[in-house]
Amino acid sequence: DMEMMLNRLVPETIPFKHSCEGPDDMPAHAKACLLGSNLTLPICDGRVTLGTWQGVWLCEHRDRAGPRKVLVTVNGVIRDPIRTPQSPASPMGGSVNDFYPSLRIMNRL
Repeated sequence: DMEMMLNRLVPETIPFKHSCEGPDDMPAHAKACLLGSNLTLPICDGRVTLGTWQGVWLCEHRDRAGPRKVLVTVNGVIRDPIRTPQSPASPMGGSVNDFYPSLRIMNRL
């Protein structure tokens, strides 16, 4: 359904001026502008927190595209297990020192 709607919004039959890389090149640029080229995902307790009907789509708008790369950048902070204890079921339930041995968290009273 999404591909059909994108093709209706930006058909390849429009006589684009920029067509030196093929008839699907400029429509691919326009579709990428509509969808964007980056995404921020919230992560809580080591899991992506999306809604019930939400998902992540990787879209290729060229008919014969070359290989692509995905870059993932993680921003955030390490939880201090003393100030914000993890739940026993959490995948990050171990000590921060288990994951980052060079980081020392001192026990507090």
